[in-house]
Formats: sequence, C-alpha cells, structure tokens
Amino acid sequence: MAFFKRPFELRNIKNNPDGYQIQFIVDGKSHSAFEKDLEKAKKIRDKMEKKLKVVPRGVFRRKPSPYKLSYIPGTDKPMPPGLTIRTTRRHGTDTFEVVVNWRDHTGKFRIKTFYGCSDSCYKLVKMRSAYERALAFRKAFEKAVLDGTLKDFDPTAFNQRKARKLSGSEKNTTTISKLRTKKRIKQRTKSRAKRR
Repeated sequence: MAFFKRPFELRNIKNNPDGYQIQFIVDGKSHSAFEKDLEKAKKIRDKMEKKLKVVPRGVFRRKPSPYKLSYIPGTDKPMPPGLTIRTTRRHGTDTFEVVVNWRDHTGKFRIKTFYGCSDSCYKLVKMRSAYERALAFRKAFEKAVLDGTLKDFDPTAFNQRKARKLSGSEKNTTTISKLRTKKRIKQRTKSRAKRR
C-alpha cells in the first residue's frame, strides 16, 4: 500500500515505552502483537491486515459522497463508493458512462470509464452491463490493494468484454452470412456497371 500518507503509516500501531503494539479488533475480538522495532512492527501489521482481511481506515471511502451520488440503473439504491454515472456530450447527443475512481501503486489518482449508452438509444440493459463491469473493476482494485498486488494490477483487462468463442453452428452461420454479403456486393457492382 505505497500510496499511504504519514497518518496511515502508523495505523493500528501504538507507541509504548518498551516498543510498539499492533492491535486489531475484528468482530469484537482483539488481535494483537508486540515488536520493539518500528519497521518490523509495520511488516507484522501488514501481514495481520491480509490474514484478518481488514480494510485499513482511509483506504476506501465508507460512504458515497453526497456531491457524487449516483443510483444503480433501474433501482433506487445508491451506487457503492467510488462509482458514479457521468453524462458527456458527444456528437450532439448525451452519452452515459459509469466512472470508477481508483489509485495506482504510485498513489496517482485515476479514473476508469465504462460506456453505457447514448440518450438517443437509451437501454437499461446496457447501463446495467456497464455498471456490473465497473463494479467488477472496483472489486478487483480493492482486492489488489488488500493483497499487496496493486503494482501488478492491469486496468486494461477490463476495457471490453472479450469476444466469446463461437460454436460450430454459429461459425457456419457467420461464414454463410459473409458469403451472402460478398454475393450481394458483386451483384450491386454488376448492376451499376450495366447502368453505365
């Protein structure tokens, strides 16, 4: 978690006269350790965070910002923190995108957008699909932060849904449709040549 600032570097660590105490309270149970060296105490703290699956205070927003409140498409439930719907103007029409806020391993603030649909052809299914992809991205980001693998996190893996493999019948249908298209193009070029 390289993007922690000074207040977060000593999270869950208390300074005692004899050294440093690391303590977590999870589901009402106390988990603690003691270490004389501060750097070793930090390493123990990080291991305990992973083992106990604790989300460090200040890493992720607990509540959605009232200024960036968006609702899950088709429902009256607010989106989880870090996700919002953004409207942009493109080619004279409004387009809707689901925006995810995140930080890379250097601490740089970044956003990831998932296109939903345009105002002219609004479809709830498309908006829900964009929301689900954005939510999957946010969950993967949070997991990478907690696992300490944020440096290897690849945001481009969520750019578009990968094209699924076609079955045998679908491949045949696709091939037939391509042949028909080529045939139509030939017929059009022949009819145009005759007119001239």
